[in-house]
Amino acid sequence: MGFDSPVHWLIVIAVIALLFGGSRVGNLMGELGKGIKAFKQNMSDADSAKPAPAAKSEPDVQNRIAGSSAPAAEKAPEPADTARH
Repeated sequence: MGFDSPVHWLIVIAVIALLFGGSRVGNLMGELGKGIKAFKQNMSDADSAKPAPAAKSEPDVQNRIAGSSAPAAEKAPEPADTARH
């Protein structure tokens, strides 16, 4: 007579319903179901939206080797010296 018996499960469910109220348990299960559905949907969206790996260009590789994180063509110009002495 462990928890394999359906009678024991009915007693456990009845005690939970008495402690928390039937409507609260029902609302909780509904919210749990909505959460599981949203999780599954987001997982399937994430699987279908995987970005393709970008092709490596030779200048990009050269800049990374040299220690620069941005390609040479995209570097911002250095500001002019506007301070008056």
